Amino acid sequence: MCPAGGFYQDQMGQIDCKTCSNGTFVSEKDRPGTSAVSCRACPYGTQSNVTAGYRACRCLRNLYRLDRFGACSACPAYGFVCENDTAILAPNYFWKWSDQTLKERYGSFVNNIHTFGPEYNNTFSTFTASLPKPIKCPHANSCKGGINSECQKGYKGILCASCTNGFYFRFNNCLKCPRLTVTIISSILLVVLFVAVFLMVLWGDSKQTENDRTIADIIMSCFKIVIGFYQVIAGIFSALTRVRWPVALISMEKYLNLFEGNILQFAPLSCIHSQLRMDQFAKFLGIISLNVVVVFIILLYLFLKKRYVKTKVDIPDSEKLRAVSSLKKSCYRNIFLFLLTSYSTTSKTIIQTLPLPGACVETCFTDEKGQCNFFLRADYSIQCFTPRHNFFWPIAAVFAFYPLGFPLLVLSLMYKYRESQEEEEISFGLKVFFENYKKKFWFWEITEMYRKLILISLVFLFGSESPSQISFTMLTVSAFGVAYTFFRPIKGKFEDRLQTFVLWVIFFDVCLGVVYTNWRPDHQDQMQNDSVVLNVIFVLLNASVLLFAIVKGFLYVRFFWRAVLLCPLRWWSFFRRGIVFLKSKVVAMFKRFSFSSPSAEPSDAQAYLI
Repeated sequence: MCPAGGFYQDQMGQIDCKTCSNGTFVSEKDRPGTSAVSCRACPYGTQSNVTAGYRACRCLRNLYRLDRFGACSACPAYGFVCENDTAILAPNYFWKWSDQTLKERYGSFVNNIHTFGPEYNNTFSTFTASLPKPIKCPHANSCKGGINSECQKGYKGILCASCTNGFYFRFNNCLKCPRLTVTIISSILLVVLFVAVFLMVLWGDSKQTENDRTIADIIMSCFKIVIGFYQVIAGIFSALTRVRWPVALISMEKYLNLFEGNILQFAPLSCIHSQLRMDQFAKFLGIISLNVVVVFIILLYLFLKKRYVKTKVDIPDSEKLRAVSSLKKSCYRNIFLFLLTSYSTTSKTIIQTLPLPGACVETCFTDEKGQCNFFLRADYSIQCFTPRHNFFWPIAAVFAFYPLGFPLLVLSLMYKYRESQEEEEISFGLKVFFENYKKKFWFWEITEMYRKLILISLVFLFGSESPSQISFTMLTVSAFGVAYTFFRPIKGKFEDRLQTFVLWVIFFDVCLGVVYTNWRPDHQDQMQNDSVVLNVIFVLLNASVLLFAIVKGFLYVRFFWRAVLLCPLRWWSFFRRGIVFLKSKVVAMFKRFSFSSPSAEPSDAQAYLI
């Protein structure tokens, strides 16, 4: 009884089978083959120049089969690796089986078809169900592929788009958490940095520079430019997932998030304890609450301090009015500065929570539309249009006016109060929006806010597989860069040059993204660019923005350093004067002690000693 495949026997009393000619076989239903005529041509897509063996000939290259004795089919255009007659899920792709039993049966079929000898199991010779539809994983190198669609270390969940315990999410990557001491030290340094900036602003209020500007104004202007630059860069790097960014980005990304104005991004709570991991909805509530709490605390401080000043009986009323006015100016400016700094992050969180086109990604693992699911692009652990999502997105809809409405509100306030003498406190607070611009370009900060909104939030809504995403980014960056270069609205020379440099560094980064974009959605190579020259240029350009601002800041406070440096010189001068004074006293005492009379002249030896 010869087995199916390339075997037959046409004689009696034989213990071995004869081999069919190359490219022929005996099917399962026709076995045993009793003559050479029983051997028929192997089906489509198989190798016709070799013996069939224990199957219907081997499949040609890049073809697969679901029946050991059936025809071979062309490998799908994407998502599969077809080798050894089987189709296996490719790396960087994910699939989901509708039934665990089907997955186990397909695994048995693959193992069985990889058995080339007579010991194969006829029970698993065919697989009659359809294979799941592969979906490209949103984050590079997060999916291993294979039958079980396993995730790489640090990733988990649907499409391997969430991070496991001990890892945190940054720039489309799950990075291993630093040690707890490193996280704590980083948080402390971050707080110290912002406190230092705050103190410099307070100190600079009384220090005048050219053009009737204070050092505080210049510090805030540079602060806005630097913060805005790194916020935009972080948003672009996160949104353009198909770009093969330089490997230096992975090293820089942690520090770029420092400038997003969210300490939880720089020192993730999930690294302290897994129960503190925040999904997109928790981040949305946290950021909205942070804005409300900070503004409330400043206003509460203003209210309490006003009451305290008014209760002082030993201060004249005119002094009280000046103190209250100064207090209002400081509080209003701090509120507007905080809202300006956090505007990009707050708007991004609101937009990513709303069910806008592109915010929810349709995921279908079968060809049946009824089996599709929608996941939040910002957090694939959240499924859209579920009761939980339906609870949060109306809350986000209440705040949906903020991304577009807040700049318009500020614009109207500036138009009304920027030169007001009656409302001097409000005018002073609003200076963070227009002080560094030329008089006829007092509105330009609103343009900058919308530029950040587009590059940080709206680009995110474009599908990462769509070429329109990076095209829209390129167009936006070019338009704003050309507009600024043409009008040059900032009045300070250094700040103008810094802003121009910032815009063209962003333009360079996006151009780099265009050149190194993976335009083929089925292409599996998603490794970062490792060119040494490119990495050096990338790091120098993106780090130089911060370095220029820091160097300029030190130049503005140089007399503080002079005081510190001159302090030892002053002490040395005082010490020298003391030595000279003591020396004169000692000489006088020696004369009185050594000479017999005041008029006597000293000897040569005495003179030498003196």
